[in-house]
Amino acid sequence: MSASAMDIAVGLLAHRDYSTHQIKTKLQQKGFESNEIESTLQLCLERGFLDDVRFAALLVRSHISKGHGKNRIRQSLYQKGLDKACGETALNSSDCDWYELAKTKANKKFANSGEISDQKERAKRVRYLLAQGFDYDQISYALAIEPD
Repeated sequence: MSASAMDIAVGLLAHRDYSTHQIKTKLQQKGFESNEIESTLQLCLERGFLDDVRFAALLVRSHISKGHGKNRIRQSLYQKGLDKACGETALNSSDCDWYELAKTKANKKFANSGEISDQKERAKRVRYLLAQGFDYDQISYALAIEPD
């Protein structure tokens, strides 16, 4: 006897939160019909098993704890299939000081490197912080770079 779409969805959600898009994709990969998937998703939403707002908030908190900036978090939210409004709400409702987070991340990464000695070292640090999802204003603050 094979498991129903609801059994699989609940089994997945029992271990951790997923976005609606992720559950839908997993059920499609298992070969369920679209009408069964939609009814399963609706039931999960009604019962509170699925909540994209809650999932987005958890994802934002997780990334902040890893020292990631808004841009990297935004990319992760969209990769998980969350819509723009949901993602922006989660980002804006976080009480994170992005400038201080960038500074903390830079200090942690480059603690043993000392001061910025030349343009090459400055560019290396800027590239690193850009890859971590920070914008130029936050990077300038973190590295105490004076505007040109």
